[in-house]
Amino acid sequence: MKKIFVSVVLVLFMVSICSAAPFLVCDPPLAGEPIPTSYKLTGGTWVPVSVPAQADGTIKLDLVNAPTGTNSMTVAACGEPSDVWEECSDPVPFSFTRPSAPASPRLLKLSR
Repeated sequence: MKKIFVSVVLVLFMVSICSAAPFLVCDPPLAGEPIPTSYKLTGGTWVPVSVPAQADGTIKLDLVNAPTGTNSMTVAACGEPSDVWEECSDPVPFSFTRPSAPASPRLLKLSR
């Protein structure tokens, strides 16, 4: 029974590692600084306009849909919007390169 339990735990652990996607993250605000409630993003068509902040005020954005090649965006931390305006930080640039997939196998054949 113990072997089955250990096997199930190992399989679940491997699945969690294999399904991890690249994420854009940031450090939480320092003590005494206002905690953001959302983040405004600008960039390509695949970039969402706004992302809600995590409970600790950080951002976690899944980059799995980013196109191959060099990508760039700007990110601004925003506070709770009021009836009059929304306070946001200055935008910070971020860029990264998504690698291309390897070439497809060529000339598949049977061998002895």
